[in-house]
Amino acid sequence: MKSRSRRELNPAKQALGLRAAFPESTLRLRPTGLTWIGKLQPTALSTVYTVRIEYIVGKSPRVTVIDPPLEPPPGNRLRHVYPGERLCLHYPEQWSGDMLIARTIVPWASEWLLHHELFQATGQWLGGGHEPTSVVSGSSSRRSE
Repeated sequence: MKSRSRRELNPAKQALGLRAAFPESTLRLRPTGLTWIGKLQPTALSTVYTVRIEYIVGKSPRVTVIDPPLEPPPGNRLRHVYPGERLCLHYPEQWSGDMLIARTIVPWASEWLLHHELFQATGQWLGGGHEPTSVVSGSSSRRSE
């Protein structure tokens, strides 16, 4: 479990990390957070995805795929997403604000996209983890984000 005693990185430091790693991306910086939009391609044979990361200090970043729209395999539903198709990338204690988004959330999103592509091809989610909510029961249990 990550210690919460370390100091959170401010949005400007997060923005510098994202801009250094992804100079072609767009970034909107606010005193309380940031919005990053960039392109991710999990493998050379993968689709190029446009991804948005919304970060507010003190909260886990929220990641959504803007384009292309996420599609489940026929007869299935999207896996490991929150309402609004926000990607479920980690367990609650796995990420903290002292970690750079560019070195954690972005690679985790790319890995999620790879597992989504495999899910589309096979109908099986091979990425591990736990579903963040129970679609059948309507439970709002938050196991990961």
